[in-house]
Amino acid sequence: MANATLARKRGIRGRWLGAGIVLVIVAIIVALLINGAGRAATQAGAASLGNTVAVTRGDLVSTIAGSGTIDAEQSLGLSFQVGGTVTEVLVKSGDSVQAGQALAKLDDRALQLALTSAKASLASAQARLQQAKQGNARPEDIAAAQAAVASAQANYDKLVAGATSTDLASAQAAVASAQAAYDAAVVAAGTTGSQLEAARASLQKAQVALEKAQLDYTDAIQKNANDRAALAAYQQAQIDYQQAKANYDSLADTAGSDANSKIQAAAAQLEQAKANLAKLTNPATAADLAAAQASIDQAKANLAKLTAPATETDIAIQEAAVTQAEAAVKQAELNLEQATLRAPFAGLVTDVSIVPGSQVNAATPAISLMDVSTMHVKMLLNENDVVRAKLGQPVQLSIDSLPDWQATGAVDYIAPSAQKVNGVVTYDVKVTFANSDPRIKAGMTANLTIVVANKKGVLLVPNTALLPKGAGHVVQVPNADGKGFTEVDVTTGLTDGTNTEIVSGLSEGQRIIAVPTSAVPKPRGFFGG
Repeated sequence: MANATLARKRGIRGRWLGAGIVLVIVAIIVALLINGAGRAATQAGAASLGNTVAVTRGDLVSTIAGSGTIDAEQSLGLSFQVGGTVTEVLVKSGDSVQAGQALAKLDDRALQLALTSAKASLASAQARLQQAKQGNARPEDIAAAQAAVASAQANYDKLVAGATSTDLASAQAAVASAQAAYDAAVVAAGTTGSQLEAARASLQKAQVALEKAQLDYTDAIQKNANDRAALAAYQQAQIDYQQAKANYDSLADTAGSDANSKIQAAAAQLEQAKANLAKLTNPATAADLAAAQASIDQAKANLAKLTAPATETDIAIQEAAVTQAEAAVKQAELNLEQATLRAPFAGLVTDVSIVPGSQVNAATPAISLMDVSTMHVKMLLNENDVVRAKLGQPVQLSIDSLPDWQATGAVDYIAPSAQKVNGVVTYDVKVTFANSDPRIKAGMTANLTIVVANKKGVLLVPNTALLPKGAGHVVQVPNADGKGFTEVDVTTGLTDGTNTEIVSGLSEGQRIIAVPTSAVPKPRGFFGG
């Protein structure tokens, strides 16, 4: 019993002893792990303190990167402004042309004629204007009008003065000569002079009666009188004259056509000679004088019209006619000029849609032209980048398919309003650049780097050294004893995505932790030892 109890107590002590040994071993292991971790942390902290860089001074360029499609600055489809038939096509696709160079021509023969006609009309209008300014008549026209006035005046004076003895003697001699010629013609025709003379006398009497009846009837009409007697007398006189003429002609016809012609000619001369004699022997009537005076007045009016200066209205009318003719010439010249299609700017022919013989008008596409000397790229910027972009900022361009090509352009346009696609807000920005490389084609994709700012000789730190602190930043500066660090507030400026400008808080050459940590852990022993 006692041995059993003793044995039980020894067993319990053995188990407690074993448990204590186990606890000691575990404690030792934990202490070793903690001390190892502490040493590792100390080494890590030392390593962090040793990862330092110096604050440097240098140049900083801030940029915005993007891409877009290259397009020509000027691209235009050309067409003729007048209709017609194409006679010549002077270019083909791919040709380089200069501004003003002829590209195609129309048949312009009708346009040439229209221009010639317009110029002739202009010359006529200018001549009429000059004539209006200098007077409406040529010297020979004025001389003829003056002669007409003198002749009319002489005729009037002669009527007033009456015939002279010389005039009467001459007229009587003319009657005698005409009578002798008439008698000779009658005798030659084989007809007795008495019969034909009687017929001729009857015809003359009937003619005088007819003329008197006609004058009486005319006077009655002018007086607005319904004189039936005058009308009846006039009609009867016509009948008597026709009968007398028929009788005379019948007698004259018996001598034959040739003799008849001679008799009629001699009779006409005799009648004229007798009329002249009667006119000289009879004093001029009031009607004769009035008619002669009217002739004078008309001749003087014609002369005055020729010699009178043109009025302001006449000149204005002729000037307007000249202006209108000048406009017609300019229009004809323009139509002729437009029969040749010319390049409005230097560029590259991209398409030719016509051939000789094509019928064209203003709506017919003819030739397409592209100016490849100046090109542009449109890119899209988000609202954070577009606020940094400004007109005129330099832009570096490159093309992946042309590794050896680079160019410098400028921001030419920034859209004033956004476009929203699938909830993304962007702004159009256009970059233009000069191009002289024929390898550059419209439609290529270009990489763009907009230089938004450029500063020289500023303090720089790597972006990895900056830690956020509120609205600002801090950097970690190692302590002088090499243990731990001090956080220093800094004011930042421009950044290029790799380095950042330090405006205040640091000095050139000062060392900072390049990749800082938020804190350096301190080593701790077992149970705080």
